[in-house]
Amino acid sequence: MAEELALGMSELTSLLLTGDDVTESLCAAADIVARMLPDHPMTGITLAREHGIIFGRSSDAHAMLVEESEFSEGYGPTLQAISTAQQVSVPDVAAEHRWGDYSKRMLAFGVNSIHAQPLSVNGVAIGALSLYSPRPHSFTDQIRRAAILTTEHLGVLLAVASDTARQAKLTEQLRATLASRSTIDQALGIVMAERRCTRDAAFEVLRGRSQRRNVRVADLAAEIIEVVTGRKPTLSHFAEPAAPSRQRRR
Repeated sequence: MAEELALGMSELTSLLLTGDDVTESLCAAADIVARMLPDHPMTGITLAREHGIIFGRSSDAHAMLVEESEFSEGYGPTLQAISTAQQVSVPDVAAEHRWGDYSKRMLAFGVNSIHAQPLSVNGVAIGALSLYSPRPHSFTDQIRRAAILTTEHLGVLLAVASDTARQAKLTEQLRATLASRSTIDQALGIVMAERRCTRDAAFEVLRGRSQRRNVRVADLAAEIIEVVTGRKPTLSHFAEPAAPSRQRRR
């Protein structure tokens, strides 16, 4: 078990930290978790985002794990684990009476036991790891402990991936801002030369035109450059900072 867990953790790390979009990797992550846990249960990974629930399932899971109506009706072990930040176990689905007819639907798909483990990032539950088995009382203490370790690892990876994505977004926004500023500076130079005025006066000219035409100053600046030069403004190139070199110790 320890070897499978270690290998699975390594695969999850590689998947979530090198992929372009974490949400697109959820199904692959669920497959890895299903392989690494004892008895290889059907697995679902749920993330609660501002725009709604995102769900990934292992390839051996039933279609019901995608269409599971607990997400639309707002109840079930997975959502309870997320809302309470506490694990939720259903050792025998046939004897479970919470969540209305949820148990009946799960039994219809051959699911007889469920375990949902909250997935937290920086102390806040943002999702859950859900395990499903066709046998009652499948999720032993050993499996639940492995699920806890898995969600802790997933939480760290998601936090790093989220920070990386946020930094990438900020970098793109900064690039766009710098590119717009470069275009505006070029247009200001053109206006200053044409009107023989100061930079501030040239900017007032641009701002006045943009307000009258209801267009952004940067777009107006690009038009001015194209009219004067016959070409669209070239995008400035911003070199990535070089990684600090490591000196070998002698």
